[in-house]
Amino acid sequence: MKLFDAIVDAVSTYAVSVEEKEHELVIMNSDNSNKLYVYEEEYFSQDMQDRFVQYIVAFSTQHSHFDADDKDVIMQYILAILNDKILPLEFYKEGKRGFGGEINSEDLDKLSVSFLNHGRYTNEYMMSLDYEIHSWSGKYDTGLRKVSELKP
Repeated sequence: MKLFDAIVDAVSTYAVSVEEKEHELVIMNSDNSNKLYVYEEEYFSQDMQDRFVQYIVAFSTQHSHFDADDKDVIMQYILAILNDKILPLEFYKEGKRGFGGEINSEDLDKLSVSFLNHGRYTNEYMMSLDYEIHSWSGKYDTGLRKVSELKP
């Protein structure tokens, strides 16, 4: 079964509409119009002899790349988004998007400067940022908030 067909089948029990194009699948939440995109992207080796395919799953401010062989992982990732298990997280500096990632909904109670930082940046830098979390259902959407308002 083609990946897009498998995805359509897997999400059929959710309140969604699905639009399939040649290399793109759009899943729209019927309750709030949130959209999740799955792109099939092909590329070639430098000598143009070998063809490769990857899939990109994009929701809100987050996107992830997957090898074509990772069909089960892609399906699990999409369903985790639709079940509000994986939430896009984006950081802003002076109103401009900076960097982002994702957070598991089960980790929301751990939300703090040090949890968001993961030792990559100084706390001083982190405190100068704003953040925003999105969810498929909208239940966990935060709107733009200051990192400095979180516990250290």
